[in-house]
Amino acid sequence: MNHTIGTASSTTSGSAEPSASSSRPAIAQTPVFYVLCGTSLLCVLLLIVRAYRLETLRFGFLLWNLFLAWLPLIVSMLATGLEGRLRGSVRAGGLLVLGCAWVLLYPNAPYLTTDLIHLINDPSYSWFIGERSLLVWYDLIVFVLFSWCGLLLGYLSMYHFHALVRSYAGRTAGWLFVVVVSFLGGFGIYLGRVLRLNSWDAVFNPFRLIDGIRVGLGHNGAIFTVLFGLLILIVYLSLSSLHMKRPGP
Repeated sequence: MNHTIGTASSTTSGSAEPSASSSRPAIAQTPVFYVLCGTSLLCVLLLIVRAYRLETLRFGFLLWNLFLAWLPLIVSMLATGLEGRLRGSVRAGGLLVLGCAWVLLYPNAPYLTTDLIHLINDPSYSWFIGERSLLVWYDLIVFVLFSWCGLLLGYLSMYHFHALVRSYAGRTAGWLFVVVVSFLGGFGIYLGRVLRLNSWDAVFNPFRLIDGIRVGLGHNGAIFTVLFGLLILIVYLSLSSLHMKRPGP
């Protein structure tokens, strides 16, 4: 994966630390953005084919969840564009607002991985009988592709804000931001999957959100948060390491 996924590539460093340089190419001009668009389109087409063959759109909720997963990246693209065009208190205020919106929306991206539970809990699959044995593999690929889209969308959006935090607060603060947001994302997934809360509850139903947070601070919520926080963090570190430069001989 090329380092120019939304931030400028370092030419002197031996690592792939994000940079908020104004010379970076727009995310919409990079190959990975087209890969994301193509994969998202493929996910939609696979569901359409499934619905056509079986005459029912059983997993239509995946389309809504994929739409929500794109929102964090859209917000992070707005933030990087704002950072490069505005100055002073206007820029600071805009980045603060977009940053808060991004933190609320971010869990929607890795949340797509939890939709695999619909396959695990489905008793209707027959693994070794006739055409049903192919259907389960088809559905598995569909769910894995949706999950991958969510993880990659979350990675790219976090990469943008990682670059912004690092440019203003330094390298250590940037990586601390990644770690904290990873586990906040895990907690957000718990609120969404287990307690059935939405990102917009923070605005339209804050008391329900507060009650959900209290429940989420319990034993089960803590374990869930750690597990998914580690998943998010490992994916971020793994993808980041793919475009780190090797030291010279």
